[in-house]
Amino acid sequence: ASDRLSDLTGGRFGLVINEDSSEFFVRDDHNGAQLRPVGSLSGGETFLASLALALALSSKIQLRGKHPLGLFFLDEGFGTLDESRLEVVMTSLERLRDRERIVGLISHVPEIKHRLPRYLEIVPPDGAGAGSRVVGVGAASRRNTS
Repeated sequence: ASDRLSDLTGGRFGLVINEDSSEFFVRDDHNGAQLRPVGSLSGGETFLASLALALALSSKIQLRGKHPLGLFFLDEGFGTLDESRLEVVMTSLERLRDRERIVGLISHVPEIKHRLPRYLEIVPPDGAGAGSRVVGVGAASRRNTS
């Protein structure tokens, strides 16, 4: 997870765990490797740390199972990223897909659907009692990554 966070943050952050308390800290390698509490991270930085942990956990699960899990879902957090961090995260997720893993994203950020080879656009239920419905099914027009 620490290596993945370093990749996602351009070498700025790593993760450290206190073995005695099982508490996570962020190592700020652009600030003399100072340890910071995870609560000191911005919203986008917190999303990146959570993503790094989730991806590491997913990899560990993959290694232990007889039947590999080929699907991984990420729900939100993308709205907390600036444009350059969103680019880094999406590129990292595209590399995961290349390793025979399907990555499903749940997001309200419109720019994301243009990076995906396939997507479903869902409209939530309305106040009149109609349920959720699919209004868009498509393939990325900007990039062909399938």
